[in-house]
Amino acid sequence: MNKFKLYFVVISVVFVLFSCNKSDSATVVPIREYNVQYETDIATIVDYLKTYYIEEIVNHPGFSDDQDVKLTKIPKNGTQPSIWSLLDSPTYPMLLSKNVSRHDITYTVYYLKLRPDNDGGQSPTQVDEVLASYNGYYIKNNSTTTDGVTVTDIETTFFESLIYPNVRFKLDQTIRGWAEIFPKFKTGTYDAAANPGEPAVYLNFGAGVMFVPSGLAYFNGSSGSIPAYSPLLFTFKLYDIKRADQDIDGILSIDEDINHDGDFTNDDTDGDGKQNYLDTDDDGDGYLTKNEIKIDGVFPISYDLILDCGGTTIGTKKHLDKSCH
Repeated sequence: MNKFKLYFVVISVVFVLFSCNKSDSATVVPIREYNVQYETDIATIVDYLKTYYIEEIVNHPGFSDDQDVKLTKIPKNGTQPSIWSLLDSPTYPMLLSKNVSRHDITYTVYYLKLRPDNDGGQSPTQVDEVLASYNGYYIKNNSTTTDGVTVTDIETTFFESLIYPNVRFKLDQTIRGWAEIFPKFKTGTYDAAANPGEPAVYLNFGAGVMFVPSGLAYFNGSSGSIPAYSPLLFTFKLYDIKRADQDIDGILSIDEDINHDGDFTNDDTDGDGKQNYLDTDDDGDGYLTKNEIKIDGVFPISYDLILDCGGTTIGTKKHLDKSCH
């Protein structure tokens, strides 16, 4: 999944585009404004949603094709309900959207939920690790206008898939669109009764489709066969997650979102430019967080049990209070 690490190389006049295979060839790509490109991307995505429909969702519990989804272009004079018609639908499948603030603009990311959440499942945060399968496509707009008449022609091109995942993807190291949309889904339930020699089987997992503008993907960068400035489409299944501790300070990263807004980029207690989930000394007092939170040399079993300077759990946690350690 190295493809899903986001690389931006910003130069004042040009961007140099390197392919994922690290070849010696380079392509000079003109700079585009994020807001201008977003207008192009979102128009393409909306046109796709209005001209494609869900032909099939496979219901095959316990098998790798469970919740596979087939999206097909509506034929001329076809009466199939478009994906767009599912926007804010009260029943599944439903088309939803999320606003994302980035690059001084507000992106709208559309995503399909194919079925209800698993009541026993967990949702990842933007900095957790996910076990997920996926199919990736880039969206291309081939629409033409002749004598004032526009013929809409949107197509997708497959570039990558992973059907049997055996590693978890770190959402803070994937494209931003993944980090925004995966938290909207819940994990499945591991089927321990499945044959031990077979790939792990999960039931009732979260399944969906996300439509990602290029500004939340690779923008003018390249990843293998994906052209620059391409909006992306992913069908995906969320099987399992692992709560991460990026700075290895004994506190799960999910607990380092101090203001509980789901954004881990705006929590920097000591103002040193490092977000708390990446900072080994959160309050900047010169004492490592992992040492400040220990009680009798042992890490507390939950974040709520970390003590304050008075030896209770009701005040400011010791690792966030520069006045004590």
